[in-house]
Amino acid sequence: MANELELVFGTQKTLEASGASIANNAIGQADDASFGVVADGGNFPHARFVLAAAFATAPAENSVIALYARPLNIDGTNDSDAPEVSRGVVFIGSFVLNNVTTTQYLEIKAYDVPWEAEYYLHNSGSGQSLSSGWTLKVTPFSFAPGA
Repeated sequence: MANELELVFGTQKTLEASGASIANNAIGQADDASFGVVADGGNFPHARFVLAAAFATAPAENSVIALYARPLNIDGTNDSDAPEVSRGVVFIGSFVLNNVTTTQYLEIKAYDVPWEAEYYLHNSGSGQSLSSGWTLKVTPFSFAPGA
């Protein structure tokens, strides 16, 4: 059919290639890179985040790892405050966990992500520590008119 929207993707970027362990009810930063809609995302306003994570002891079924963004350069060069365990900044979504110890590959599709941001994981109630070595990747996407 003509004139329908098509999904278009930008280039994937690794925000964290080998993250440090994150204790239960703690926050860890994906500190290898930030992500900017203009600088990294080709002006695509939406993003697909993929977390690859494992636990030495199985987490609670249906518990979550929450993804938060810390907007950068929101007033000139001033950034928002970093998230804390009891206070997030911009909630992006939740990766829902399975109760297994094998590596889990989890996805969030987020719409209208901050223009420029650092990203953080909150291990919110899994009951276990997220093992070191986790990765977080982002792929920008948008919709374009169909041919």
